Amino acid sequence: MKSGNYIKYALGEIVLVVIGILVALSINNWNEGFKERKKEALTIGILSEEIQKNMELMNEDLVNNNQILDSLTVYLKSELVKTDDFDKAQFISYVLNYNWGILEYPTLEQELGPNRIIKNAVALSASFKALNTAHIALEFQLNYLNELFNTQTIPYLLEAGAGSDLVSTMFQYNREVPKLSRLYGAESLNNILSIQQLFLLSYNGRIKTLIDRSDETLATLKGLK
Repeated sequence: MKSGNYIKYALGEIVLVVIGILVALSINNWNEGFKERKKEALTIGILSEEIQKNMELMNEDLVNNNQILDSLTVYLKSELVKTDDFDKAQFISYVLNYNWGILEYPTLEQELGPNRIIKNAVALSASFKALNTAHIALEFQLNYLNELFNTQTIPYLLEAGAGSDLVSTMFQYNREVPKLSRLYGAESLNNILSIQQLFLLSYNGRIKTLIDRSDETLATLKGLK
């Protein structure tokens, strides 16, 4: 009898130990799950903030570039008549410029890889790929604008005697800007502005696409919260 009681007692102790271990594992798993969910929510929040910030910059660039394009269109149609040298110089310095921002889009390799932080991210992965494609397309078009500026606009201005100070200050007004007035209406300048108009139209179109892809990615991130 004593032996049987001892066995029952031992089995009871074993059962209690097993239950204790299972409870401890359950609590540990819950804690780990809680940490992962918290980290996932934090990552989603950070990505959303970065994308939202970029969208604000792009919208601002889009508005400013559209204003430049409107001015270019009127000028190239010979519908903008300016007689004052100062006004001519200011106009040329304005339309030769364009707005662009350095956008840092988040890299989701860690978040979407084998050890990803964000779970069930199939939709986000597809959305981010579309976002990345739009970002690359925007940078590609920006290269055209920058190449035009560096290989044609700057050499033209220097050759025309616009002054190196003008170039180095990116067309902000200074004492040399009035030298631009004599270029107003010149065929050579109009040729450069016509090319810039085409490039800027395309650039703005790609800004719009990137804004759309950004908005879609934000909606996907919101759905993961």
